[in-house]
Amino acid sequence: MLDTDTKTYIDLIAEKREDDAYRFLHGQFHATLLKFASAYLKAREPAEEIVNDVLYKVWMMKANITAISNLRAYLFTAVRNASLNLLNKQKKEKQLLSTLTFEDLTTEDPESIIISMELYDCIRNAIHSLPPRCRQIYEMIRIEGLRNKDVSEKLNISVNTIDVQLAIALKKLVLAVSAFTRKEKP
Repeated sequence: MLDTDTKTYIDLIAEKREDDAYRFLHGQFHATLLKFASAYLKAREPAEEIVNDVLYKVWMMKANITAISNLRAYLFTAVRNASLNLLNKQKKEKQLLSTLTFEDLTTEDPESIIISMELYDCIRNAIHSLPPRCRQIYEMIRIEGLRNKDVSEKLNISVNTIDVQLAIALKKLVLAVSAFTRKEKP
């Protein structure tokens, strides 16, 4: 048996009133889902992005909407899962960043200076070997110091896409540095 929200939404889709269906989804669930996601993420911006993505994805699955018997439960589950996935990505990114700590190589020892220059070249080459969009995002955030939201607006892509591309870039940089440090050990 369908709950009233699910039935109303399915009826709007069946009547080919997609815009009304989206407005119904947004009006009925957005505020509550935003509070729910914010409780997980402790930040409004990524919570807003997740809620909007989930509502859009549900709206886009018009043909399969009858597979959902409880729209409210489905939305909350989707938002919870997306929030947990984002937290997991953020945790992995922090772990990747923590492996990029470098010893102070600014001694007067010529060998250390050469190794430092080679490491710099290794990192620079790794950055230049990234796919163009991935490199652009990495440079805007890590080199220019822009916030994810600012990059999202400039490139007209979602913050989640930026998080994924940044994680890819960091993983490739870690691999390059790891290969370099293995090569340098006697």
